[in-house]
Amino acid sequence: MEIERLNVITHDIVKEKELLNDIIAGLVVEKEKDKAEKEAMNERMTNIEAMLKARFQIA
Repeated sequence: MEIERLNVITHDIVKEKELLNDIIAGLVVEKEKDKAEKEAMNERMTNIEAMLKARFQIA
């Protein structure tokens, strides 16, 4: 009886660990997506800056 109870508890802990791993994986994906968006925005800003410098001959 005690072993069955421990098996149920262990099973629940494993399920909870898997759920947390899924959450962490999702957060990692979001972080990478945010990083890619930030890099794209920085590249666009660099291109706009270069265009404005060329257009208005500012240093």
